[in-house]
Amino acid sequence: DKPDHKSCQSCHSTQVDGFLSGKHGMRLKEGLSPMKPAIAMQPMRAQAHDKELSCTSCHSAHKFNTKHAAVEACLNCHDDQHSRSYKESPHFVIWHKEITGQTKANSGVSCATCHMPRQLTKIDDHKLVLAEHNQNMNLRPNEKMLRSVCMDCHGLGFSIDVLADKKLIDNNFNGMPSTHVESIDLVKQRMEERARRKEDSPW
Repeated sequence: DKPDHKSCQSCHSTQVDGFLSGKHGMRLKEGLSPMKPAIAMQPMRAQAHDKELSCTSCHSAHKFNTKHAAVEACLNCHDDQHSRSYKESPHFVIWHKEITGQTKANSGVSCATCHMPRQLTKIDDHKLVLAEHNQNMNLRPNEKMLRSVCMDCHGLGFSIDVLADKKLIDNNFNGMPSTHVESIDLVKQRMEERARRKEDSPW
């Protein structure tokens, strides 16, 4: 009468395994009652507090709309500054263009693009592109997002600076970084020094 994650698991075992390993499904994995936004450690919308999280919380049982799951499902619960700022961000502008057909598929940046990125996954002898349902994989520390997400579109130096700027994270990357992490500069400086030493060497 009310299918749970075990019903989904019969066909979508990789996705359900990820879900159970992440914050949304970890209670179910331990045999506890489902996670509810009311017990989350992040700000959540009051109207969602008693919602029990399962696969169908984001993927409606009768309409498996990944576009809904990629943004609206997240914003139905999450009420932190970063989430509230998403629809005012440059990322949302690109996402809106994609879902309205103004630009090509998979060019937009949704909540799921960053927090549940699609990755090439090998299952048996098949290679599939699947969403990573375990958001812990790239959420803390946020530098984990560099290779799996940010650098799909941005350079390494810019991405590091952006992820170090708390205000920019809060306003969902609406603007340029106000901080600069010197790591890349130090690497470039060292490489230049090595190159100079090599040029000056009599050998």
